[in-house]
Amino acid sequence: MENILPFSGINFFIIFFGFLLFLYIFKNILIKFVSYSTVLFIAVVLYISLFIPHADKVLVFLIYVYGVYWIYVSNKYQETLFPMIIIALPMILHKFDIDPLFKVIGISYITFRTIQAIVDSHNYGKLSFMEFTSFLLFPTTLLAGPIDRSYRFQEDLKKGYENLTFTNIGKGWDILLVGILFKFIFAELVDKFWLSNIDEHSTVIFDMINSAYSYTVYLFFDFAGYSAMAVGLSIMIGINVPMNFNHPYLAPNPQDFWRRFHITLGSWLTDYFFKPLYKYLHNFNILKGRRLLIQNLAIIATFLLMGMWNGFTWYFIFSGFLFGIYSAIHNIYVVYVKKGGFDYFTIFPDIIALNLKRFLMINGAVLALYFFSGRVPI
Repeated sequence: MENILPFSGINFFIIFFGFLLFLYIFKNILIKFVSYSTVLFIAVVLYISLFIPHADKVLVFLIYVYGVYWIYVSNKYQETLFPMIIIALPMILHKFDIDPLFKVIGISYITFRTIQAIVDSHNYGKLSFMEFTSFLLFPTTLLAGPIDRSYRFQEDLKKGYENLTFTNIGKGWDILLVGILFKFIFAELVDKFWLSNIDEHSTVIFDMINSAYSYTVYLFFDFAGYSAMAVGLSIMIGINVPMNFNHPYLAPNPQDFWRRFHITLGSWLTDYFFKPLYKYLHNFNILKGRRLLIQNLAIIATFLLMGMWNGFTWYFIFSGFLFGIYSAIHNIYVVYVKKGGFDYFTIFPDIIALNLKRFLMINGAVLALYFFSGRVPI
């Protein structure tokens, strides 16, 4: 059977809207005999089995992570580090390209969702196998997110048929159109008429600057477009996947940038890596009373993880490191001003100060994303 990846072409949309039509036509019949959770589970497994390459590896990996999840949750273990390592091991081996067994599509997102489900099981309870499968392999978010939360996804499954409304179709359609415009028109135009016309191996400063800006613009439209389509289609079938972008290049500082750019990844890293690491670092005597240093160490480590999550290549890791340095510098400056230090931006009128901050943030992001692109001629 032909491989049909999410948002890879018209065939994916035909499959999705066929399922959508089925849900709305037979909603009143289905509700009497089968739960929405069961219907979605069957649809997800069929899609993965029929249209995803190496579906057998995906399903084996699913059984593996569910086994770890079930053992951990059923026995109500409190320590989360060990199961997190066991869950992350296949992803790490995949990133190092060690064993083809772990060439599982969407493995990074599946791994992070599983870790989240394990950590939050103490507060929100466990997922059934069907809920777990639908959450991890949900087609619209399988390849590039957004990274949803299991307890929120579970609530939508329980509401089920209630969320199948024409209001949600309209809302999802509007977001879908924005995504299509961004990914299939704007991103394609930027790629064809700007990005692709630049020699990425050139060491001429103008070419490097041009390459950096063109890639940043392309990445935004491509990734934000994908995310918007994922959100739009999900809402149409009653699953309220969170938005992933909110005008990131209007951010005046690194903290605000990551509240707007790949929002769900930043939120995940904050909750499940930065906060535990920040708390853990307080245990070291050498760091006692050095709150700012602890914060900055945790910040830089978090962004290094973000870089490694994309891949164990120097440009991904260095890009994450740069974003970590930006955030640490901003953190130091904020603390400095709070303690009575002079805020140099107050020299300017508010509107100029705001746009100066935005200018600095945009160009910092462009530099970091230029390294992320792997197009730097080094």
